[in-house]
Amino acid sequence: MATRGALGGSETELGGSARLNVSLGTTVRLDRVMTTFGAEEAPWLGERVAVGPNGMRRFSCDLELLVGPETRSLFRKAAIVGLGTPREGGDGWIVPVEWFAASLAPLFPVFVGELRLDSDRVELRGNYLPPGGVIGSVLDRALLSRAARGTGRWFLRKIASVLG
Repeated sequence: MATRGALGGSETELGGSARLNVSLGTTVRLDRVMTTFGAEEAPWLGERVAVGPNGMRRFSCDLELLVGPETRSLFRKAAIVGLGTPREGGDGWIVPVEWFAASLAPLFPVFVGELRLDSDRVELRGNYLPPGGVIGSVLDRALLSRAARGTGRWFLRKIASVLG
């Protein structure tokens, strides 16, 4: 059984993980996907730090979450973002993606999913594990899923600025 979050962006599963599905309509230059996501380095994202499982290239960056209507209400968290090898899928591209906190990891969610890139849309789909076990899952349904969607939208805007 799952509960549907506001805007259809998040579902919290009974096992504690939550589903994240956010998208952004934008113009995407698909001819730049391989050079942007297939390269060993990604200066637009951050500094290369390690290779993860399955050849996932990992980068150090700050995830951002706008917590108010003004940019001075911006929350940043040092994180490790992993990018997998892009593959063609349908009319666009699919890139495996993950992220987790660079410090104090037990206090922040871990996300694993995929980035879908089409000529008119970028979409992030996957699952994250809210921190705090059962209490974290309850808080996610009540409030934290908004932060997950906000962070996902930040990531999509970053992608759109690189591929637009």
